[in-house]
Amino acid sequence: MTEPVDEDPILQFRDVTAYRNNTKVMDQFSMTIGRMDHTAIVGPNGSGKSTFIQLLTHQLHPVAPENNAPAPIQVFGRDHWDVTKLRKRIGIISTELEYGIMHNLSYGRLSGLDVAITGFFSSMQLFRHHDISDEMKQTALKKLDLMRASHLKDRMFNRMSAGEARRVLIARALVTSPEVLVLDEPTTALDLVARKTCLQLISDVARQGTTVIIVTHHLEEVLPEIQNVILLENGRAVFSGPKKEVLTSENLSSVYNHPLELFYRNGTPRIELDHS
Repeated sequence: MTEPVDEDPILQFRDVTAYRNNTKVMDQFSMTIGRMDHTAIVGPNGSGKSTFIQLLTHQLHPVAPENNAPAPIQVFGRDHWDVTKLRKRIGIISTELEYGIMHNLSYGRLSGLDVAITGFFSSMQLFRHHDISDEMKQTALKKLDLMRASHLKDRMFNRMSAGEARRVLIARALVTSPEVLVLDEPTTALDLVARKTCLQLISDVARQGTTVIIVTHHLEEVLPEIQNVILLENGRAVFSGPKKEVLTSENLSSVYNHPLELFYRNGTPRIELDHS
């Protein structure tokens, strides 16, 4: 097993191919993300964005390499990783996580503070064997405050709006001070105001020293802090590199299979249909 060193990238995918139910969902996908290399992985539905998250969390596994080739995926320089330990270094926020916590509420209701504390244990519930220290509680409260969610500490998670729940989940991911924050469609189901607030908070996190990786099909989620973009199509990285070089009208029109016109507003990319 390869031992990590400081120069190792956070994530490295080498010609990764993966199948789900005998269907190829990732096809020779390669990418490298270094420390403080804020990155957006962008593509239409079915392009492989969810597959990327599932490979990271071991919900899906890549095709094994042949002839003693290097491991197709390395995380912090390691060929193999424990997902529970990994989540102390990489915070992952997804709609699947939100649904999972909601589902587990049938076993006992969780307050906003409780949900944040579960981040220390990489669990969706608090159990009797969890040894919760005062320091953990104070850290969770600080992260809720960072996400402008202090007022939600006593509110039941299933009573929160989508925007409130998302902020609490980001606080949950931050309690272990992870080096990386991965956000899967972070503003899905949020209204206009909640979306703006959520994106501003993510920008704050990026500026404070956490590497941010955003997985999305919404270009407005490609924040000004994002430096590099990977455009996915049918499980392949068809365009990859600096944001301004990858996000072009021509590239986006190709990936989304429709004439699109790209423009920027306050440093954030936007698209509109090209009717010319």
